Amino acid sequence: MPRRNHLALLVFSMILIVACGPDTIFLRPALDTPAQHVKNGHSLLARGKIDAANAEFIRAKSLDDGYAPAYVGLALVQGHRGDIDGGFETLEKARMITGTPDEAQAVDAGFDQLEKMRSTVQN
Repeated sequence: MPRRNHLALLVFSMILIVACGPDTIFLRPALDTPAQHVKNGHSLLARGKIDAANAEFIRAKSLDDGYAPAYVGLALVQGHRGDIDGGFETLEKARMITGTPDEAQAVDAGFDQLEKMRSTVQN
């Protein structure tokens, strides 16, 4: 009988150890894409979270150095930080690496946004 109690205590202890361990983190590779990080970055920019948006655009660029929308986001961050000319330079890089019509459209929209920023600063 004591042996049975030891076995039950051992099983109960194992269950407690497993149940009280850290939560399992499930990786979601679909969320770690350049497009998702750019989307997150634009959302953060809209809420005025410039540094957090910058981090998202940098992550997108690190995942795909040839992803033009990441450069567009970085250019907009530069514009929000007051470096509008630097933003235009970054957009020129984006224009050179544009690979799809959607990316070209994103670059054009970036130019438009920086122009609006420039006119707002000048007025």
